[in-house]
Amino acid sequence: MKTFTRIIGCALSLAAVVSCTDSFPEQDAADKFVYREFAAAIQTSPTRTGLASGTNVLWDEAGESISIIDAQGGCHTLMQTGVSQDRTLARFAGEVPDQGCEFAVYPAISESDYGNGLLSISIPTVQEPVPDSFATGTNPAISPVSQEGSLYFQNICGIVGFTVNAADVTSIRFSADEISGGALTGTASVGHDGTVPVCMSELDKGSSYVELSGDIESGRRYFALVYPGTYRNLEVCFTDSKGRTASFTKNGELKVERSGAVNITPFNITENDWTGGELPGGFASLTYAELPNPSTYVKGYGTPSTYTNAYGAWTICAYNYTLSSAFQLNSGKEAYIGSPVMEGAIKSVVIKNVSDRTGNFIIGTNPAVSGSTVSGAFSNEGTYTYDVSSLNARQIFVRASTVAHITEFTVVWGAGSYEPGPEDPDPDPGPEPDVPVPNPDAETDYGWFELPAQTDKNADGIDDFISDYYYSHTFREDAPRIRNFSCCYSKSKMQPVWVAAPMHSSYKGNSGRTDAYKADPKIKCEQTSKVAGYTRGHLLGSSDRTVSAPTNRQVFYYSNIGAQLQTGFNTGGGAWNNLESLTDGQWCSDTLYQVIGCIFTTFTDKYGNTVSPKKVDNVQIPTAYYKVMLRTKGGNTGKRVDQCSASELKCAAFILAHRSNAGHKPAATDMYTVSELEDLTGLRFFVNVPNAPKETAVASDWNL
Repeated sequence: MKTFTRIIGCALSLAAVVSCTDSFPEQDAADKFVYREFAAAIQTSPTRTGLASGTNVLWDEAGESISIIDAQGGCHTLMQTGVSQDRTLARFAGEVPDQGCEFAVYPAISESDYGNGLLSISIPTVQEPVPDSFATGTNPAISPVSQEGSLYFQNICGIVGFTVNAADVTSIRFSADEISGGALTGTASVGHDGTVPVCMSELDKGSSYVELSGDIESGRRYFALVYPGTYRNLEVCFTDSKGRTASFTKNGELKVERSGAVNITPFNITENDWTGGELPGGFASLTYAELPNPSTYVKGYGTPSTYTNAYGAWTICAYNYTLSSAFQLNSGKEAYIGSPVMEGAIKSVVIKNVSDRTGNFIIGTNPAVSGSTVSGAFSNEGTYTYDVSSLNARQIFVRASTVAHITEFTVVWGAGSYEPGPEDPDPDPGPEPDVPVPNPDAETDYGWFELPAQTDKNADGIDDFISDYYYSHTFREDAPRIRNFSCCYSKSKMQPVWVAAPMHSSYKGNSGRTDAYKADPKIKCEQTSKVAGYTRGHLLGSSDRTVSAPTNRQVFYYSNIGAQLQTGFNTGGGAWNNLESLTDGQWCSDTLYQVIGCIFTTFTDKYGNTVSPKKVDNVQIPTAYYKVMLRTKGGNTGKRVDQCSASELKCAAFILAHRSNAGHKPAATDMYTVSELEDLTGLRFFVNVPNAPKETAVASDWNL
């Protein structure tokens, strides 16, 4: 099918079949243009961009364009002027040479490589996954141009379908060897034998694989466009969001026909199929002391309940041992505690025990703790760690062979580690939303309400349009599903541009200050550690992240540290320090969303003080610092801010000139509307909160 002799043979008869006239005039055909309308229909082998049913594909309702290729390789774009109700016929119109029209090509191409009856066509090696279809505008089709203006488009490619039953898959890569030595994707030479398109692909101009890259839903079918041919040495490799891979080979040959769809057997991927990748790891803890009302959750044997904290949903089926404020598990009773489902295999279990006797814990993968189990002894009060890596389980249940009183149950998964921290006797629920699912069409990587607009569609950590801007999103080391903060860092200025973070009591604890200054591992450019004459000033404060030592260590990343004057600005009684105190007073049961940032251009505040740009070594010193805040007015509505009306919300910006100003306390004069700050910085704030009142700033809303 892909031999060169056959395609040349087809090309020799092409001119007589598809040319607009029997002979070409001596003048350049492109010198004389006429306005023409073409009717594009489908033949027995249908064509178009999205699957309707089976292999039937139809025209979109509007907005399509095609190209007309003339005999000299000229490429002319025609726009769609109408489509039939059943979408099987479309009309296109535009200016084309009055003679010498050869091919019509869909989708429209900007230029052509055409000669000797052969046209170069490309299909991408990396394609967008679309459930039960393929991306619009990616299925190439051609039609000879007839004298009367009728076009009968026919597909060039075939499609291969894949179904995967697994969560968090981000790519499907299919590789195979074409028996005649052609390529699966890439550039091919296409002709027409008078009946159907004929193409020849060459491996040195293409690739032996095709990849669907993006969010892939479990249980849905996805199609990849490939060149027709007979393929062997088939391999399908899946990659998940953690970078793990699962590879499968298929025996025999796969025949892909033009304008036809073939499906490969569905893949059911188990945890054991995944290899490699970098699991960040973490741990999850449940303490008796954190239960807001123990009798609600600890109901006695045989009556399990579910309690959800920042780590996920725990199953509690235990007796309430009030004397020592602990979960009691008894031998021979239906008594157990189950962990949430972790993101990776659990490697160890830590149990804090309060007891006056000795016995065994029995740890397994289900409430009955049957099948594979691990046992561990306890003796009186203490903290015991058990290795459960042999179970290869993402969820663990613990029982006891005698009476046991448990005050804390912790599971450690992946590459995580556990550092016991202080108990929080009255925890608050975490801020919403906290779902790290990137949306490629959104103005931010995530749907979090604090994030300013940014453009990083290829997720390489660098702004697509401002190459000086580097982004990172930091998740808590002790709870990797919960965000800590996000930042934008300037490579040229070697300073943070902004840091965005939710402010909520669930981030507070007693870990204290770690002073663990280090470079942000997700920022792939040089970062400054300290600037002569300036102190290392946190944008997101150390005291705002004390829920655990690992979480506090993260706010000492250089991406969160700006060069600040110490006397009169950063330290106690300084203007910035006092503004931080104002922010502390705005924490509420609802979440406070905050962006803290730097201004580097000449800045004059409302008092008439001007600060001009200054460099120390290679570091640009900020001329001003700002805070932008958004929250509900009531503070305890229990509603997400994107569900609130503008009248239920308050937001404002506070900007301070970067100068020594000891004793200055925040005032209405320091306040700006968010829109004013946007005009000043060129940034856009709270883009995920459409009703944010960015045009107003009311001093009384902030107790000023």
